[in-house]
Amino acid sequence: MKTILLVDDDSFIRQLLAKFFQKNGFSVAETDSLQSAKQFLEIDQAELVGSDLNMPDGNGFELYNYVHQNYLDIGFMLLTNDLRLFVCNKANEYSIPIEAKNSNVLIEKITKQLNTGSPYEKQRRNP
Repeated sequence: MKTILLVDDDSFIRQLLAKFFQKNGFSVAETDSLQSAKQFLEIDQAELVGSDLNMPDGNGFELYNYVHQNYLDIGFMLLTNDLRLFVCNKANEYSIPIEAKNSNVLIEKITKQLNTGSPYEKQRRNP
């Protein structure tokens, strides 16, 4: 079973998303901050990190950079309801998939991301 690491400081939203993903056949690990996500990744595995954008100790772009630099085989997706133009443009600049937390196609996009592998893995194979 593939594992999604959910990173969100809002425990209600995080638990709601975790239940949603679990009902759709995914294993889910939860953390509430960038620091706790980094600690989790040092000792455990996930195939995909789904991160909130804004958290007290940083943001999803900072976590993306950390994951991208240290764990090339892990996929990454921003899960946020902050879909302002500059947020979407920055996600586009980094080639980070971004999806609203309340999206009807969220499971479809997560499944596609997990089944196609990490974008970093593809970049290494096809320079």
